[in-house]
Order: sequence, then structure tokens, then C-alpha cells
Amino acid sequence: MYIHHVNGIDWLVITAFEELKTLFIEEANTVLFCLSTASELSLIDQAKRTYGYLPTLSGVITDTGTFQSLDNEEDLTPQLACLVEGRGRVFIYHGGFVAFVDDEQTFITQMD
Repeated sequence: MYIHHVNGIDWLVITAFEELKTLFIEEANTVLFCLSTASELSLIDQAKRTYGYLPTLSGVITDTGTFQSLDNEEDLTPQLACLVEGRGRVFIYHGGFVAFVDDEQTFITQMD
């Protein structure tokens, strides 16, 4: 684990394999660069502004960011995670799955 700093947000990089770290950050850059602490908007609103409609998937996000769904063979553990006080949390998983979470709503989506 280590911290990757993008747009004022500290992203916790969680992966067991060193060679995947750089590759995964490159894959997730479209999400990382659309979110910023310089914005007054919540992380969900920032993502909606960038992507427009966020298609939702069925499932549950636990407190630790694990994505549980009947559609998945096994639970997905986040590979990148951030918490921005008062703005929400984002968990990113391999396969393009992303969860945007705040106190009122949760969006689980899959980015192309």
C-alpha cells in the first residue's frame, strides 16, 4: 500500500503486486483526474458533471469498500480508495468498477 496524490486527493493504492500498481493507476486516470478537492461539489456530483449519467449496478459497498453483488462470483476488494472529508468516498476496482459513496447515496458503476 502507498499513497498516490492527484488533484489534491490522497489515493490509497491497495494491491499485492508491485507491477500492477503503476498499470492500475494509469488505467484509473480518467476517474482520478475528474475529481478534485478544489471543487466545491461532492465527489458524486463531480463524477456526474464529467460523465453525465452514472449507470448503476446492483450491489452493496461495505465500510471497507468491498463490493458485494449477486452478479459477481466473488466480492471485489478496492485497489484504489479515497476519502474526502465532507465530500464522499470513492473506491476503484479492477475491471473498471467504481463506487462513489456519500452519506445519502451510493453509485456503483462500470467505466469503459
